[in-house]
Amino acid sequence: MTVTLRTPTETDRVEYVALRQGSLPHLKPWEPLLGDDEAQFGNASFDRLLTRVQLDSDEPFLICAGAESSDTGSADPALGTIVGYVGLGQIYRGPFCSCFMGYWIGTPFARRGYGVAGVRATVGRALMPEEHGGLGLHRVEANIIPSNAASLALIRRVGFRLEGYSPRYLKIAGRWQDHERWAITAEDWAGIHAAE
Repeated sequence: MTVTLRTPTETDRVEYVALRQGSLPHLKPWEPLLGDDEAQFGNASFDRLLTRVQLDSDEPFLICAGAESSDTGSADPALGTIVGYVGLGQIYRGPFCSCFMGYWIGTPFARRGYGVAGVRATVGRALMPEEHGGLGLHRVEANIIPSNAASLALIRRVGFRLEGYSPRYLKIAGRWQDHERWAITAEDWAGIHAAE
């Protein structure tokens, strides 16, 4: 499965919002409430995404399927169809050199390998040394609701390891929910790729 990661721009608004709105029942149980459905899945969600692009502490990416023909509805067919999102947040440098990762895949593209490919590419970029074009981070963490079987399967396939359990960790879908803490370090990543 080949995907590309790209930074969102205003030209992605229509396609991104359509995918979010079309995936509302699939995504809503796993996300924090940020207002009504329009605020969470409409133009306001894209506005927040564009704001995150400007922050030094965030690296948001659109996960795109390989370049498609012009009849896909993609804003720019050469850039590929948007299938989901993966983002690095709360990027800390210095001795911590770590971040948190979140991701989602739109309903039409779920369980087809796009999430694994997008998360794998993002982790590679996060942990790659800066002199090679990466962010030079040491650790990426993902926090997942234990009942989210699809997300747990994805994160295992990428090579994350379970580090712990946090009761009432994040307020998701309007209530405080327990999360499993999964992480991968630069050493883990190097070991995975040395074995390939």
